[in-house]
Amino acid sequence: MFLIQPKTIKNTKSKIIGLNPILRWNSTGITVAGISGVNGTNSTLLDYPWGLALNYENTLYVADRFNNRVQKFLKNSSIGVTVAGQANGTAIFGPPYLYYPAAIILDSNENLYIGDAYFNRVQLWIKGASSGSTVAGSGKKD
Repeated sequence: MFLIQPKTIKNTKSKIIGLNPILRWNSTGITVAGISGVNGTNSTLLDYPWGLALNYENTLYVADRFNNRVQKFLKNSSIGVTVAGQANGTAIFGPPYLYYPAAIILDSNENLYIGDAYFNRVQLWIKGASSGSTVAGSGKKD
């Protein structure tokens, strides 16, 4: 968490000309998804979480990279729901699978655009869909 302490800057005639924020890191953060130091494929665990997206209701979407899926965590819940990819972490080429998801963009309808790193593509997962479609990239690994 960042704490912002604005510092007012004045010129020689005592007019306010701008703010210079001072940012400080709060080192007492809390875990909001997954269990620190533990990885796995059950609904409370993550394996190398990479990208994040947050909606207006504070629902957190996590690119669970080594589990090849995107998990959705409702506010104040430690139980994730797989919304893209396979819950068991299976990774092969095909519309219902992801392989090393790295980035997530969430649109206003909660559709997910997922950077699927291994296959060099962007997958669009419509909210509630059981598979995605390639909207950019080759779909071929390097």
